[in-house]
Amino acid sequence: MGFIDILRVEYKLVYAEIMRRKSMFLAIILYPYLFTGFTLFIGYSFGSANVFIEKIGVDPVIFMITAGYIILSMLAVLDDILWKPLNDQWIGVLPYIIASPVNRLVLFTTIPLPRLTILILLASTSIMPIYTIYYGINGLLTSLLVMGLTALGSLLMVTPAMIITGLIHSIGESWRVLNIVRPLIMILIGAYYPRFYMPIMGQVLSYLLPSSHVVEVIQRIIIDIPGNYYLLLAIAFTLALIYAPGGERSIVYWERKKVREGVKIS
Repeated sequence: MGFIDILRVEYKLVYAEIMRRKSMFLAIILYPYLFTGFTLFIGYSFGSANVFIEKIGVDPVIFMITAGYIILSMLAVLDDILWKPLNDQWIGVLPYIIASPVNRLVLFTTIPLPRLTILILLASTSIMPIYTIYYGINGLLTSLLVMGLTALGSLLMVTPAMIITGLIHSIGESWRVLNIVRPLIMILIGAYYPRFYMPIMGQVLSYLLPSSHVVEVIQRIIIDIPGNYYLLLAIAFTLALIYAPGGERSIVYWERKKVREGVKIS
């Protein structure tokens, strides 16, 4: 079963689920606005937009709508990969997945693509209109650049997510650990709390995530902070490639452990 075959199956599975649960599609559209509105409401209750602009360097509406879109895109990859083993076990297909001869790196790379495609298209309802309202035609072009970089950053999270998935599911009560690790990753990516404002330890951990470098590029673009964008993107690509062999081995290790223990479907 080749890459195209797996991709076709994943698209059918995800789109069938979305068509059956249209509320999920609506939630995806509304999430950036809901989170931005809630954050701005809390922020304006304690201070003014001018304080935010002085500290960060960009209007809070632009920053928050961008952060919401980035987080939603990153979660499309992280959640699909981190929770896949549990989902497969709950619906009873885990034994068949483990027995399949499909290359694990190819499989886990295709898993988040359908949902990520939807999110890229949905940028037309979030960052694109907001950027255009604030900056005109230049904002439209910037939104397209942010869309592309967000898609890239999300895909670069596949290999580290595979490593984390294999390690977490190799231990007991993995769903509890996932609920701790997942928000930590979201913080370290730096979408809501820019990496260049983090304490030293936070920056060190953030540097290990390929997507954090892409997020920094996006933030520097919207804040208009000069920097070596190509170097940051090169580091992100390099980290993702370095993690690739480890990601595949991590998944294989977990699968072999499940085989030794006996795969339960209930």
